[in-house]
Amino acid sequence: MITVEGRRCPAASSRTSRMIAHGRPGWASRSLAMLVALVSVLGAACTAGGAGTTGSHATAWRTASLHDVLAGSDFSLADLRGRLVAVETMAIWCINCRLQQQQAQAAIAAVDSPDLVYISLDVDPNEREADLVAYARKAGFDWRFAVASPDVARSLAATFGDEILSPPSTPLLIIGPDGALVSKHLGIQGADALASLLRANLP
Repeated sequence: MITVEGRRCPAASSRTSRMIAHGRPGWASRSLAMLVALVSVLGAACTAGGAGTTGSHATAWRTASLHDVLAGSDFSLADLRGRLVAVETMAIWCINCRLQQQQAQAAIAAVDSPDLVYISLDVDPNEREADLVAYARKAGFDWRFAVASPDVARSLAATFGDEILSPPSTPLLIIGPDGALVSKHLGIQGADALASLLRANLP
């Protein structure tokens, strides 16, 4: 069990800049645009949230309405209590995200359980739902895809650190059926290892 403690208002550090920029050189402009947007998002968290993880802001990522762009339906993470939930933060331009999603696709098929919900959450403020739909369909991915609102992004960063908003780090949250955080991972998880982790925490 990993315990994630409350943080002070997160800042887009040089480490975050390096994480976001990791990838093909041709993506430098996209990475820079996302970094600028994240500075705005994280800065707003400081001015609006104070300590960051107190009050409703601390639970916004759990209770906020998310839109499943493939199914066209709305849901919240709180709605999924009783099931195992995996949340992978991503961006369309991120190569590592695509690699992780290919591994996740194999892991989801191997686990094959209705008690597992896998969510790819786009945290790039510049990307639109229509683009995310096209991305998922072209890749053949059929689980839940949603775009994080600025409030959700701020809440995630305040709770888990600004690295949660760095798609190339392939952040992955595993949330147990009781709603508690089971684990937080950075780095690509192979299909077999991910499947084992998911099976071990199914209700």
